[in-house]
Amino acid sequence: MDVALRLSVRAPRGSRVEVVVDGARHDLRPAGETAGETAGDTAVEPVVDRSDAVCRWEATLAVAEGARYWLEVDGVGPLLDPHALDVVGTDEGPVCVARAPWLPLRQGAPLAGPPVVYELHVKGFGGTYRGCIDRLDHVVSVGANVIELMPVHPFDATDNYWGYMPWVWGAVHRGFATDAESAAEELGALISAAHDRGLHVWLDVVFNHTGEGDPSLPTRSFRGLDPSVYRRHPDGRPADDSGCGNDIEPRHPWVRELVVEALDRYADLGIDGFRFDLASLLTRDGGGLVTLITEWAARRGVALVAEPWDLGGYQVGRGWPWPEWMQWNDRFRDDVRSLVRGEPGQVRAVRRRVQGSPDLFGTDGPLRSLNFVTAHDGLTMHDLTVVTSDRHRSWECGPALRSQQLKNLFTILLLSAGTPMWVMGDEFARTQEGHDNPYDIDGPLSWVDWSRAAEWADLTEYVRALLQLRAAHPPVRFAFHGVGRDLDESYESRSLAWSSNGLYVMVNAWWEPLEFGVHEPGDWRLVLASAPPASTSGADGLSTVTLAPRSTVVLRTGA
Repeated sequence: MDVALRLSVRAPRGSRVEVVVDGARHDLRPAGETAGETAGDTAVEPVVDRSDAVCRWEATLAVAEGARYWLEVDGVGPLLDPHALDVVGTDEGPVCVARAPWLPLRQGAPLAGPPVVYELHVKGFGGTYRGCIDRLDHVVSVGANVIELMPVHPFDATDNYWGYMPWVWGAVHRGFATDAESAAEELGALISAAHDRGLHVWLDVVFNHTGEGDPSLPTRSFRGLDPSVYRRHPDGRPADDSGCGNDIEPRHPWVRELVVEALDRYADLGIDGFRFDLASLLTRDGGGLVTLITEWAARRGVALVAEPWDLGGYQVGRGWPWPEWMQWNDRFRDDVRSLVRGEPGQVRAVRRRVQGSPDLFGTDGPLRSLNFVTAHDGLTMHDLTVVTSDRHRSWECGPALRSQQLKNLFTILLLSAGTPMWVMGDEFARTQEGHDNPYDIDGPLSWVDWSRAAEWADLTEYVRALLQLRAAHPPVRFAFHGVGRDLDESYESRSLAWSSNGLYVMVNAWWEPLEFGVHEPGDWRLVLASAPPASTSGADGLSTVTLAPRSTVVLRTGA
């Protein structure tokens, strides 16, 4: 079956642009050129409109579905079509594949409650798009209602696993499909299956750079078409605040066109929200591109999440001036890790994190702060308890404390104001054997070992119970205490407690037992504890609880 291959690319320095389709060459015309006409035997020269500074070259061809094609500019190629709907890797490098646009799918119905996010890698979680469907019931049973997929842009899987080096922005990676030619349809099936279970699907997208990498690497696309897509310093050096050697120029009109086109395509597959990798790099134009994305998202009804930092900028909190966006809150990660491993001077910071980081977000924190202790980048939660590292704020606590420390981390994460997120398998202690950056490891180290689910079922049940408490008692209206009525925020303090909407949470990060008083009225009963309390007292509801060293306790009141 033939499909229409519509090509429209920018090549301002080119004098000839060709497309090679299954070995046959065809010329693209500059936009505005009229077809050559003849007057007798005299050809009329084509009219070329080069009034804009960037020349666009165009062609429309009827080609066989599945035909492989690439572009060449003045003989330089093969170059990828940045608008391609499909890309395949070959021994000679990636080439485009002609296909029809995918059929649009509906987005999910509104969530039954506020988002609780489960970050996953398609291959690591389920092997394939279809394989992930078989694991969705687990996510639902734990209590998350959003799955956030790591990137599904096409990428070179021979030297990358995570997928943060996209060949093009608006296509679907073949390597996660059982039928490579139907990768988009299989991703759509996963999204639809998630919707059927009441889940939303968010997608991690990478628009701050491309897999073309720095100029020492092969020219694959933009460098051979329009290198002004990449941002440069005044002296001509490539900007590299992404760490990948080719930061994009967000004010470039082609970048803006391609970003919105890619988002539209993924939204047409039913994607409900997008997390933007190194989103601060998209603001280097003063905010025009991010404003464009924000307006687009309002029309499409999708959620937006920023990772608001990069190697050259940090915008967490008020530095990201778009209130419609959620933000990854790395301060939550660092402060909670530090307290739980027993560092001094953390109580004041954790008090702020628990109530939605008002120091960063003002009163909007519960809506804007996406809280996490772990994500794909760094140690898993289990490995935070087996590696001692100041950089990771982790501590080898020993096997006797391991489950307890994991429950402590989950307790603070899931009973704090803001949107909580954790990475796949943390709920049953997935390990990467202490590896903190397996971006290029496609193997058992990076895959979920589902056999651990039985061994760590108690932890999974604890997470499930925490999320049930969160749903019944949304974290609002905080009052903070310590072991006494007043919270001790001194440097050596390692304990705090808070009441919020019918729950009373106690945290002892000290290495000795601590007796906490209950300083809010009510018939308080013990519902969860990461370790059994040493003692309790109170006739009509608890009045004191002596927490075991390095433990957390959750009380609930019925009055």
